[in-house]
Amino acid sequence: MNKSSIFALLAALLFPSGGSAADFTYMRPCARSNAMGTAFATVTGDACSVFYNPANLTTLANLEVRLETGRRLAPGAPEGEVSLAYIRPVPDVENKVAGLGYYSVRQKGGLAADSMVFSVGNRTVIKYLQKPVYYGAGFKIMSLRGLEKSHLGLGVEGGLQLENTAGLRTSLVLSDALLGIGKSLTTITLGNSYRINDLLLLADLRARGSHSEFFLGAEQTIFNGLLQARAGKGLSLDGGDYLALGLGINTLPWTIDFAWSLPWGGYNMEYGYYGVNVGYRFGSRTFSENLVGNAGREAEDLRAQIDDLRTQRADLESSIATYRVNKSIIETDLTMMQSRMREMENNIKELEVQALESLYKKENPKPVKVYVPPPPVRWPKLHKAAAGETLRSIASKYYGNPNLWERIYQANEKNVSKGLPVEGAVFTIPAPPRKNN
Repeated sequence: MNKSSIFALLAALLFPSGGSAADFTYMRPCARSNAMGTAFATVTGDACSVFYNPANLTTLANLEVRLETGRRLAPGAPEGEVSLAYIRPVPDVENKVAGLGYYSVRQKGGLAADSMVFSVGNRTVIKYLQKPVYYGAGFKIMSLRGLEKSHLGLGVEGGLQLENTAGLRTSLVLSDALLGIGKSLTTITLGNSYRINDLLLLADLRARGSHSEFFLGAEQTIFNGLLQARAGKGLSLDGGDYLALGLGINTLPWTIDFAWSLPWGGYNMEYGYYGVNVGYRFGSRTFSENLVGNAGREAEDLRAQIDDLRTQRADLESSIATYRVNKSIIETDLTMMQSRMREMENNIKELEVQALESLYKKENPKPVKVYVPPPPVRWPKLHKAAAGETLRSIASKYYGNPNLWERIYQANEKNVSKGLPVEGAVFTIPAPPRKNN
């Protein structure tokens, strides 16, 4: 919800339109809800949900009793009322809560109405929705009594509520679908609310037959939930406009709600609602216990946030270290690539020089050298025998074949003693045998 939508809602709240219902069967009980203009279809955690939306009964976890008494002012026809709400979780069934509500109205002129509603609320989880879906239904009995006729009606009520993690709630409620009452009281309510921290904004569109009307309200929680300040477009008897105001005191297990009115036409106008609620929640924690528990939860949340921040810091430091390592690796790779680039530049220069040299050699070839055969080897050769030499080693040296030693022996028998060359003797090495082609 943007700021313009919030300002539009507050403007509609402070400057309500006319056309309020004149029939006292439009009235709704409970001081808290009347202080918020009866825009109560999406309010959770309140026993008066049994009168407004049975789906929200599932948000109550304790046995609870709530009593209301109040007066409505209208010119010549003031009205007094009393209501009782009894809430009890269904044993052994998780999230299922039953509620019984009684509402009695007496108006000047002999008109009276009594109604009793019995409802059950529960919740379910749907895969693609962010939060559980609340649903509820019930039976209602109403007695209308006038100067001439009385009617007894029996019917049903039902409600459905959706919400998301952003604080927006939407509900659809069918109420007063009664038979035997003499006229149709069936009412359809489309409720919406939006929470901004401790501020709750509400807007209900209620339609019965050809009559439809917006009901607007707001509630601000202060002092850690000890007090709730409320305001709304008043639900008026006989069409008078007024600003509804209220104050809630949350001293669990006791809860007290006050509601009063400021008529737009001035203090002398006989319009408005004045009432008080008193409730007791059995088995619930006291306000001080809730305060300590809330403080503990907030401390745990803060510790969890601190741990998350530390984890994020460690992750960031790790990412920075990884970035630095990657930076060093990239710099090393860059240096190597630059070195290789310089080497390639040198290689390119060498290749260019070689290409120029090849082109020059191609254009200026060297003169072909005339083959000059080597001079023929002259035989015989002289060899002075050294110590340790043998005929085979001498043949290997001059002929490359030690098996030709006999050729050397035959030419130098006088220089051979006991099969070995005489040291210091000069041997005549004859020419090697010719190879056969």
